Amino acid sequence: MRPLFNKLIEHVFFRGLVFNQSWEDPEIDREALQLVPDQDTILTITSGGCNSLNLLCLRPKKIICVDSNPVQTYLLDLKIAGIRQLNYDEFFEFFAARNPKRSKSLYFSSIRSALPPLARRFWDQNIQWFQRGFFAQGKLGLFLRFLRIYLRLRVGEQIVRDFFKIEQLKEQEEYYVQYISPKIWHDPLLRIVSSKLMLHLAGMHPNQYDLINQHDGIERYIYDRIEYLLRRVPIRNNYFLAQATIGEYVDNNHVPPYLQAVNFSILRRNVDRITNVTSWLNEYLDQASTGSIDKFSLLDIFDWMDAATRGRTLKGVIRVSSDKGRFIYRSLMRALPVPSEIEPMVVAEPDLAQRLFRQDRSGVYSSLHIYSIVPSSGKVKY
Repeated sequence: MRPLFNKLIEHVFFRGLVFNQSWEDPEIDREALQLVPDQDTILTITSGGCNSLNLLCLRPKKIICVDSNPVQTYLLDLKIAGIRQLNYDEFFEFFAARNPKRSKSLYFSSIRSALPPLARRFWDQNIQWFQRGFFAQGKLGLFLRFLRIYLRLRVGEQIVRDFFKIEQLKEQEEYYVQYISPKIWHDPLLRIVSSKLMLHLAGMHPNQYDLINQHDGIERYIYDRIEYLLRRVPIRNNYFLAQATIGEYVDNNHVPPYLQAVNFSILRRNVDRITNVTSWLNEYLDQASTGSIDKFSLLDIFDWMDAATRGRTLKGVIRVSSDKGRFIYRSLMRALPVPSEIEPMVVAEPDLAQRLFRQDRSGVYSSLHIYSIVPSSGKVKY
């Protein structure tokens, strides 16, 4: 019954716009993937499209963006069209949600004509999301909207905003202990945010929920992640947390790489290197040529899979990888190594993974995994 129930949840919660932004720290990806500019082809899961464009700032030879949800594809299509049609100030205004009231005019005057037909049809019907404030839209946006209302009522908006002005980690921890911690842990926060309904809105796949419950438990996972974020990660430059708790970037400097002015010309010059695909990952890998992809950024996709699907997917990754292949993935679990059948084909890099993970600003995940692929291993069709 559990697999059937999880399929039902997936059908209900993981359709339409789920992720309005991505939650993987691009600084970690940059060092973990060791991407060679103008030479490496990379595959990534599309999600909110932020990952894809952050990677494009590194100038890969080609970047393949794959997602089974067509709406996530349409969101990246919209960002690609924005890069082509807007100047930097307009692009920032539109995608950083700085002037929602102007989004409709920018869309119809500039962006719409550069969209593929299916994406154009979708955004013609849903451009009001940007007018309402895009970071409050979609399943994840609804969850974060609830979180911000809760913090405003329980903690106070000014206390939260002042938190982001702190420069020193020691002062940040003291502020958290004095002004925030007593107000969020002594009421039903854990019971509310650990409910299946809320976590599925936040983008937690039902398989992930089951995995965590079978190990540390949902409440322990949530408590650990919040304590880590608010006490161990410098908050001043944490744009992930700013978006989650106040619904906007604190200034124009602390934003994802693809929204930084210094990178806009790079995006404009290299935007044609993006291939944006709606497909299940396994289906895409099955039709991809052997040795055609160098690097893989797989987000948390293995949390969503059962063991058999995870093994099959990794075999597909290994088959299509070049002899300099590397792949990375995250997990809500403290550890989710590759299956034993895959171990002879890869080399784990746990020291690098642990060092980089200690710098993670998103706070969503409990572990990072980095592997290089043994040259010429698994180069047969599975």
